[in-house]
Amino acid sequence: MTCHETQGLRPVLQSAQPWHLDHGFGDLCASCHAGDPAASAKDLAHLGLQDPLADPVSSCAACHPRDASARAERYLAVAIGTATPPPTPPTTSPPPRATTSSTADRALAVLAALLTVALYFVTRRAVAAERRSLLTWLRAKTWSPYGAGALLGLVVAFSEVVYGRPLAASGAFDKLAAYVGRWLFPSSQYYGHLMTPGITWQVWLVVGVLAGSFASSKLSAEARWRWLPDAQWQPRFGASRKLRLFIAFLGAVLVQVGAGIAGGCTSGLAISGGAALAPAAFLFMAGMFAGGIPTAWFWYRGRAD
Repeated sequence: MTCHETQGLRPVLQSAQPWHLDHGFGDLCASCHAGDPAASAKDLAHLGLQDPLADPVSSCAACHPRDASARAERYLAVAIGTATPPPTPPTTSPPPRATTSSTADRALAVLAALLTVALYFVTRRAVAAERRSLLTWLRAKTWSPYGAGALLGLVVAFSEVVYGRPLAASGAFDKLAAYVGRWLFPSSQYYGHLMTPGITWQVWLVVGVLAGSFASSKLSAEARWRWLPDAQWQPRFGASRKLRLFIAFLGAVLVQVGAGIAGGCTSGLAISGGAALAPAAFLFMAGMFAGGIPTAWFWYRGRAD
């Protein structure tokens, strides 16, 4: 979807073939064409491509083992074995939209760098007044939200421009959960073709976040085994760890489901999407606060802190 539809590289949703209209809504290309839809480079994504019409029954059977023949007949509208594959469309050069997107990414990266420089000049007086070394800043238990936000903006810009990937964490949990999902439901079309298991870049991103958080807590002498958070939870709901774990697990499930419905999480949609000025990012952020504020009020009502 990212290449063929979003960037307009040989899109299929507007083609006349009924199978493309029915299956082009997601990364279902590999189900019939093979290849690797998770690869970011074209040559790797197209590695091992096959002609799905060479054996249409087998192509349909990958997702529809019970009625593969009927589905193949429906799409080809001729007897199985006598269908003539349509000619392969000629390869065309990428339309201007792909170049425009790349240019926009670079422009946003330059804007992020300029805003960071501007923020430095705004806050340099306060920084100079404190005369703290870099190690002292790293060991601080809290950072300036403005400085942390500026650094995060640079990380997002660097990831988008250099690697062409947004910061997104929720996909890591989908990919890891797919190992269990495929084992529990081996015939599932979702785990077999749409959400295949794998140690992807999102997984390594989450590993890096955990490693960075641990390093930061060690520098600030905050690293220790404990049940978190308890400052607000225990006075309101008691000291039951089982209840705390249950609510935390249920909340995490709801967050992951919500990220799937919204098409992203706070990192992939709100932060990275907002940096790219995606309208969905701002709708997501508005919905997040509109739902989060009354929910927090409900859970912690009656407490001043």
